Amino acid sequence: MFTFLYVNIVWMLAGFLNGVTSFGANLFAVPLMTMIMETKEAIIFSCLVGTSITVSISFFYHRELPKLEFLLSLIACMAGVPVGMGLLKLASAKVILICSGTILLFFLAWQAVAGRLHSSFRAPLWSIVPASVLAGMMLSSTGMGGPALAMYAVLRGWSKEVTLSMLNTLSALAMVFLVILQWKEGLYTPEMLQGALWAVPCCIIGVLVSIPVIQHINPRIFRIFLLGMLVFSTVMLFVRGIGG
Repeated sequence: MFTFLYVNIVWMLAGFLNGVTSFGANLFAVPLMTMIMETKEAIIFSCLVGTSITVSISFFYHRELPKLEFLLSLIACMAGVPVGMGLLKLASAKVILICSGTILLFFLAWQAVAGRLHSSFRAPLWSIVPASVLAGMMLSSTGMGGPALAMYAVLRGWSKEVTLSMLNTLSALAMVFLVILQWKEGLYTPEMLQGALWAVPCCIIGVLVSIPVIQHINPRIFRIFLLGMLVFSTVMLFVRGIGG
């Protein structure tokens, strides 16, 4: 009973968090899931359940989607997913997590320097391609694809609505693609599928609660939340990597 309540509460909070900050559901949930299951099992389960969060958010914010950037990002992210799955099979979880954390750390360091210099730099549109390849790789190898696209969102100066729409619509399609691949690989156990039947509705409840909250958040505060989530991402990746 404790495990049942633990899993469903974690995913309800994950849905709310993702709905407020545009990403971070798996970032929040995966470390907590590792307390009751093996790391790779937690990643696979989180991809399955987390898909419901991105799908529901993309439904509510689909009108804000920037079409050209979305198309470029989708193609690049799909290309990165199989690469990440290969890394998950070949490389140790420790190496993957530490490398991902290092990428985010460099970005945050650059943001700190740019902020002190009052830089108005905006990333060119084409940079969505390498950012999305990295997102696809991180999604399928760590269960956390959002941080790479959140870096791009910060550099492009997206509004909170565009950020929510773009990150979650792309993640929804990429995660559906990933779930299909994982299903074909036979990675889902009967226990995972049974757990998902309860966790998915909890995720959607969390998203629904987040909608009235995000409408009252100032764009500047939203950007701070986004950078805060990236800091949290970096810390968690290093903690999991070193701990692994």
